[in-house]
Amino acid sequence: MMQGRLKRGQPPDLLKYYVQNSHRKPEDVWANWVLSGYPENIAALVIMPNDESNLDVRLKKLEAEINQSQGGPISQGSEQTKPTQTKQDKGFMARIKANLLLPFYILAVPWAQEIIDQAFFQGNWNLPLHPRSLDGLAGIFTAAFSHSGFAHLIGNSVAFVIFSWLILAKSKRDYWITFLIGWLGGSAVAWLVGPSAVHGLSGVVYTLFGYLLMIGWLEKRIMPLLISIFVLLNYGAFIWGVLPTQPLVAWWGHLIGLLLGMFAAYGVYREPDGGH
Repeated sequence: MMQGRLKRGQPPDLLKYYVQNSHRKPEDVWANWVLSGYPENIAALVIMPNDESNLDVRLKKLEAEINQSQGGPISQGSEQTKPTQTKQDKGFMARIKANLLLPFYILAVPWAQEIIDQAFFQGNWNLPLHPRSLDGLAGIFTAAFSHSGFAHLIGNSVAFVIFSWLILAKSKRDYWITFLIGWLGGSAVAWLVGPSAVHGLSGVVYTLFGYLLMIGWLEKRIMPLLISIFVLLNYGAFIWGVLPTQPLVAWWGHLIGLLLGMFAAYGVYREPDGGH
């Protein structure tokens, strides 16, 4: 509607406009304007009750046309953002709680093996991988869950749980892909190129470690970056495990695991816009 300023005694030219475009009688409009004390905004004086209902109908019709042209209600846009963000926050916390015990379920296998080994076989029931040997093919599946003692198993278990939680906090999908690459892929590569028999979960641990180091720099998003920086600052010393510094440690298995973890991160990472 148009608005205008009318002075006392001024010929009501603008008032005539409203009279001509309303259903009210000219004398009624003029009387209401005078009795109302010559208001500056005279639009309200020319709208009858019937006109108000017609105006509401027209406004609703206009709103419906605007919503239809934009593919949905305008007013619902901001309302949908908060529930979506809240749902994401709840989903993040729910994912952490749901996956909290997953690493322990996996660790139940090597711990059961070690307990049985120590209780019934005096530490002689080992399931190592023998490179380039048909008899050693079974080790591709069993070597990661076999250890030389509880000290060996505890050392791998602690790092395995921490790295597992960090990946699961980001993505369960990424975790399973990285774990399987470290377990089966690492064992297969070790069988092909390894210089000697090997067993233990450390190759998988280094695969998880390699993924965590790389994923933040690949995705360039806040959560993955924070995880990568956290791992680099707190567990960066793990990198020395890929060097031949200890004769009884299969450093080459660690190196294979580290490289496979970086490969896994490159294979599963997502760009900020959802692409690769």
